[in-house]
Amino acid sequence: MPVLHIHTNISIENQSDFLAQASSTVSAALGKPESYVMILFSECKPMLFAGTQEPAAFVELKSLGLNEAQTKGLSDKLCSFLETTLNIEPSRMYIEFSNPERAMFGWNKSTF
Repeated sequence: MPVLHIHTNISIENQSDFLAQASSTVSAALGKPESYVMILFSECKPMLFAGTQEPAAFVELKSLGLNEAQTKGLSDKLCSFLETTLNIEPSRMYIEFSNPERAMFGWNKSTF
C-alpha cells in the first residue's frame, strides 16, 4: 500500500506521464506490486524553503513494512527522480517516511 504524496510549488504540463513514472519508481524502489501504489501530486502550493520560493518539494512516503535501513536508498531514488522529472534540486526537498501499523490502514472494506 505505498502512498507517495508530492507537495511542490511548481506545476507540470503532463501530469499523467509524471504520475505513471512516479508509480513505477516507487514500485521498483520498494519491490512492491504497482497495483498497490498510490501517487498524489499537489502542485502550485505556496512554499518557501531556505528563505526562497525557488522550486521545492515536501514528499511523504508511507509504506507498510518500511524500515530505517531502506530510507537512505529511498531518499536517493526519490530525490533523483524529482530532480530529473521536476528539476528540483535535492537540497530543496524534505522527505517524510512512515510505516503505519497494518491495522491502522484500511483498504477494500478491511485493513491490511
